[in-house]
Amino acid sequence: MNCRLHNMNPINKNHQAAVSDDNTLKRFPVRKSELDRFKFGKRIYFQIASSTFGHTPLCLDVACGAKPFPKADVVCDLNILPVKDRSMKRLETTGKPFVLCSCYFLPFKDGAFDFATSYYLLEHINYPGMFYSELKRVAKHGFIQCPTWFNEFLYGEEVHNWIVIKQNNRLFVKPINNKSKQTLALSFIFHRLYRFHTWQLLHAIIDEITHVFTVTISF
Repeated sequence: MNCRLHNMNPINKNHQAAVSDDNTLKRFPVRKSELDRFKFGKRIYFQIASSTFGHTPLCLDVACGAKPFPKADVVCDLNILPVKDRSMKRLETTGKPFVLCSCYFLPFKDGAFDFATSYYLLEHINYPGMFYSELKRVAKHGFIQCPTWFNEFLYGEEVHNWIVIKQNNRLFVKPINNKSKQTLALSFIFHRLYRFHTWQLLHAIIDEITHVFTVTISF
């Protein structure tokens, strides 16, 4: 965890594409799974479930925000009130047990969970390596999903601190400096485009095939 690659620290948006009420969906060969924000994480979850011979994995969602991982048994977050990091949306627990805590100090025993997920958190925090170590401490298996550098280029968020890059099945983070943020000044155009169902569907199809908008890693 102490090595460097081009000034990046190693560590081992996404929006949900909603099904439209118009006829857009009928014009695209889109499976329902492609429109699911959690589709990649669910696949890892079910792989783990199938390897435990019928035992349902005990699952933790770290920084559940406004949309917790559907298979989570316990959810946690640092903020109860709306914050910029989740676009000022309300915290949602969907009736699951909720723990108020920092992602750097998860109040659980070592290996307490079979599976832990984190969606779109790493790019926000100050110490991604510390978070990754803590996630591995409390869970036997885990899944992390972040925006790619291309996603940041198109949709760049002021609340993001890092560009996340995957190389040789490892994640590296590169600081987003003020100059980089200035180059994202036109990102509002793509945010507005995402309001249209056609763009949402194209986004989902492209990402399903190429992962050009999402970077993921599991352990």
